Amino acid sequence: MGTFLASLNHKQLTALTELFNGQRVFQPEVDTNTVAALFMCRLKEPLVVCNTRTLCYIFHILGEEQLITPIWQAVAAKHKCFVSLNGKPISRNTLSSAKYCAINSDSPYRAYLIKSYIGILKNTQ
Repeated sequence: MGTFLASLNHKQLTALTELFNGQRVFQPEVDTNTVAALFMCRLKEPLVVCNTRTLCYIFHILGEEQLITPIWQAVAAKHKCFVSLNGKPISRNTLSSAKYCAINSDSPYRAYLIKSYIGILKNTQ
């Protein structure tokens, strides 16, 4: 449970950065270096999450596509990767609940968009 076990190349990190920023997941927007630090669990400070459901859906699909560990929620909580807009750490339970809500009630278009983006990302080696 040390890291997200991601072995993403620069093109993939750039694409993920565009996806996070396009979906307004973090505040402020992130750059490729920050996304790389996130997946290596080497953030200088936690990322402020604006949209936990979307964040969790993206990570869920990354896990399904075997681009990161399926236990990403535990890794994120252990390394305190994310905080809410009010600065409170986002727990594993909160991530799990948000993932459940995103999978079961999120917009079909947003789900399609994210799945398509990650499908392309997976094939960008």
